[in-house]
Formats: sequence, structure tokens, C-alpha cells
Amino acid sequence: MLYYLPQTTFEIKMTVTTETLVPGPYSKYAEKYLCIKNAATTTTTDVKIENIDINQISLPDPNACFMVVCDHDANLNYNSKGIVVGYNYSESTGEEVVEESHFTRKSTISLPSFTDYGVKRNFTGNTDTTYKVVEVDSVFQKIPIYNKVIISKDEEMKAEEAANFIIKIRKRLFKVLSAQFETETPPSDIAIMVEELKLMEKRYMELFVGRIEKETVEYVFYYTPQSDLTEEKIPVCYITKDNEVVDKRTESSEPVFLKLQNLQSAKEISGFYGRQTDLKKKEKEAGLFYRIPSDVSVAVEFDDFTYYRSIICVPQCGFVGHLPADMFKNKNLKIAFDEKFGSIKGIYTK
Repeated sequence: MLYYLPQTTFEIKMTVTTETLVPGPYSKYAEKYLCIKNAATTTTTDVKIENIDINQISLPDPNACFMVVCDHDANLNYNSKGIVVGYNYSESTGEEVVEESHFTRKSTISLPSFTDYGVKRNFTGNTDTTYKVVEVDSVFQKIPIYNKVIISKDEEMKAEEAANFIIKIRKRLFKVLSAQFETETPPSDIAIMVEELKLMEKRYMELFVGRIEKETVEYVFYYTPQSDLTEEKIPVCYITKDNEVVDKRTESSEPVFLKLQNLQSAKEISGFYGRQTDLKKKEKEAGLFYRIPSDVSVAVEFDDFTYYRSIICVPQCGFVGHLPADMFKNKNLKIAFDEKFGSIKGIYTK
């Protein structure tokens, strides 16, 4: 019979928010019509790591596979992954279900950033005057001829119109807040009126000062610590100067580091068993193997800032011990293992 001891793989979920400042279409007229200086005229992007979460996934350790050979009936219990959970002992296992991880986006449809460009019709009339010379009673006279031409408003005309509308909204908002109503009894929906007027002002102000658009993406990475871990610092991904998250280093990228440090929780017991030099090698290798896990300090850093810090119990970074083969001569022996860590939960003889 073959069985595995478990190992822990880290599932690193990193939520990244990209904030893009989109300049308003009338940004160059902000100072002229609204006295707003230094309005943004170019698009700028900023990436922020909003959240990092690390989950533990228990998998069979390919470096901890063992064979059991015995001359009597023995019931070795496994979970569906082949990890040992008991010897002559069975109970329902609460195995976690590992779902396929993927990137998720809050928004995938790109819509126009601005739609409210004006509050009146987009055309205006322009009257041209021409003159026609006619002879009346031997006298030449100039008769005006008026031609009205419909033209589209230019950008500055629309900007001035939008600025005047903002001022008009502010006047109406002032009247509502100062209780200047046409009737003595104020309307019951003042709060809604104030909220809508402020929202309308904000929407038109964005035509001059711009707006910030956000996109949230969840990235998922996996890493399995090795059994000989002492301390290491590895990149899990990279963020470029163009504010993109990539999995390979480029000339203009900065790494997101995963820092691990084995706290040597099982160091003393490992040393104890290592000092038992009077045991023969054959006897050391005979028996049923188990693990004593070790605690590992885990941190995620980017640009000299720590976004995540925790202590996680990692079985493969601890000590592999064994129960001697002589124990298993007792046919009533029952052993329960922790399927997540490979440690012994209990030994029973009845």
C-alpha cells in the first residue's frame, strides 16, 4: 500500500485597482469660464494593491510518498487525493474543494467617459447678409438679402454653455437650501432635490476637471514552499511602469515579493530524533510516517511596503517522524491523522 503525507501550496489572491484620470473635453476652458486652474489635460494612470489574501491548499507531497508492507490485515485510510487519514480508523473527512482560479474583472465593457456635452441644441443659426444692386426709376439701389445658415457649435461655445449651466445649477441649489420656494409650504422631497442637483453639478464639472475611472482585477498565483526552507524572497509577479501586472520581469517593472521564513517550530524534536544514533538505520525507516508541521512567517511586499503579513502552519517545512513497526503488532491499534498537516491526531488501542 502507498500513501502520501500532505504539503501546503499557497494560493495568493491579489486584488489590484487601476485608477485612470481621464481629462474632461473642456479642460482647456476650465480657467476661462470657471476660474479652475491646473485642470488635468492628459490621461494619468495609477495602480494600487487593494487587498492580498493567502489561502492554503492541501495536496499530496511527491517527496513524501511511502509504502506499507505488512503480514497481517491492516486498513489504511486515505482521502481522495491519496493522503493518509487513518490506520484502522475512519471518519468523515472535511476536504476542501479547490475551485479553478481565474481573473475576475468588475467591468469589462468600455463605455464613453463623457456624454453630457451640452444642455441645448447642438446647432446655432448664423445669418449672412448679401446685397443685390437693382435699378429703380433709373436709380441703382442696394437691396440686402439675408441668408440664415445653420452651423454646428464649436467646442468653446459648448464649453461656455456647460459652464453657464453649472452656475445655473448652483443658483437653484442655493434657493433650495435657503428655502426660497414659490409656495409657503416647502416640498417634501427636498433631500432628493438637493442630491440630484449635486449629482448633476458633479457630472457637468467632470467636463472641465475630468473623472477617475476604476477597474478592479483579481490575480491568482500559486507557490509551494520546499521542505528545506529557511528563508527566501521570491517574486510572484511584476508591475510595470505602464501599470500592468505581468508574470515576467521587464526593463520597466518592479517585483511583488513573497517573503518566507521558517520559524523552526519543529527544530527541537527534529534534533532529538537526530541524536538517537543508537537506532539502526533499518529500524529508523520501518514504521508509519507522520509529520510535525512548522510555522512559517509569510509576507508580501511591493515597493518597500508590506501589504500582507501572517504566520502559516506549513507541514512540509517541519519534521517527518515515524511510529516504529513493533507498534503495529497490536491488531487493535488505531491511528488518526490530520489530513491537512499529516500530524497524528490520536492513537487508540481499544
